[in-house]
Amino acid sequence: MMSSGVLMVLLFFKHVTADSSDVNTTVCSTCGVFDACVRDNETHWRCERKAPELVCGRSLLKVGLPNVYLEAAGLDASSAHLADGRCSAHEDRNGSVWYQVERREGHCGNTLETNTTHAVYSNSLFVYPVDGRNGSRPFGFPFSCVYPLETESSLDVAIRPLPLTDHEVVRVGAKAKASMSLYRDSNYTQPYPAGQPVTLIAGSSLHVGVSVEESEAERFVVVLEDCYTTESPSPDNLPRTYMIQDRCPTNRTQVTVEESGWSLRASFSALLQGE
Repeated sequence: MMSSGVLMVLLFFKHVTADSSDVNTTVCSTCGVFDACVRDNETHWRCERKAPELVCGRSLLKVGLPNVYLEAAGLDASSAHLADGRCSAHEDRNGSVWYQVERREGHCGNTLETNTTHAVYSNSLFVYPVDGRNGSRPFGFPFSCVYPLETESSLDVAIRPLPLTDHEVVRVGAKAKASMSLYRDSNYTQPYPAGQPVTLIAGSSLHVGVSVEESEAERFVVVLEDCYTTESPSPDNLPRTYMIQDRCPTNRTQVTVEESGWSLRASFSALLQGE
């Protein structure tokens, strides 16, 4: 007799890893001297341009290129220039070659673009190969500095208002002194004598001038608001016949405002109506 039993099978799995050291070979071999081969994940690599050092100052834009990259690329630092070929000054400092340009539109080929929030100054740096290698085609390094147009400032002064006293005095001064004259013609140079009756034919032109005495002549002007006639010397009597009302002639065919609101003098002309 065969006895019953349990058959056990042990399975062993070996973890196998693939060597990905050569995965990036094809991509990285296409990167230039100024490119870095960057890995996004285990299998994906890409070339990424190494940006020059850029300093955006208040008055100067400075671009720096490391000497090791220039030498590896076979580029001549002394051949470099900005968009304007006449701008080629440079300085070797801390292992990099620095080029600078004033922050001014049009200087050394600078361009300026603005919107409601920022101002953008842009230029390009061109560096040529040593001994004319690579067909003497320059390497171009465009760069831009973005400056915000908005800023903040505060007054570093504590202001303590001094309370006014409770004894403020207010009084009403006199009205401005005004005079009105009837003139013989539109030149407004020959007035009729004041206080004497004047007889004119109906339909004649009345040339009226008004002037005001005021010490601050540069701050105040005369405005003809309302002009009317009454049947007595009192301006308060009724009825009134308006020639100008609310600053406008009541009848533009008969009333013309010559001057109003320009100085301490005003004038208008009107046709005399018959009874």
